[in-house]
Amino acid sequence: MDYPFSKDKLPQNFSYSLKRSALYIALENANISQIHIVYYWFRKDGNLLMQADFCGESGKMFVAGQSSVSLYSVPSSKRKQTEILLMNEGLPRLCKWLKDAESAGNSWRGKDHHFFIQRANEKLYFNES
Repeated sequence: MDYPFSKDKLPQNFSYSLKRSALYIALENANISQIHIVYYWFRKDGNLLMQADFCGESGKMFVAGQSSVSLYSVPSSKRKQTEILLMNEGLPRLCKWLKDAESAGNSWRGKDHHFFIQRANEKLYFNES
């Protein structure tokens, strides 16, 4: 699988909780094929760790029918614990959502959809819209 990749440079005391290779392996092992880009973005605060966005096919955009994945930075002091949570719980749920998006029917694929992974109280929470 080949997709574009964009990564923000981080200020001191911030890290990305997943290496690009870990995300790539998870996507590849799940046979995810409809990713148009992966972003690693700086985020100073908040609980949002990752997000996937599916671009609905009715939009007629060049990325219609494909998903993007965004990973947000965390304070370096929380990197290791966040990595463990994402590897054990977050990536399997993300990959399932992406795989379901690829095989969903026309009604679902016609609209934009979003999947969010947030962290609060040392636990992951998952939301869709």
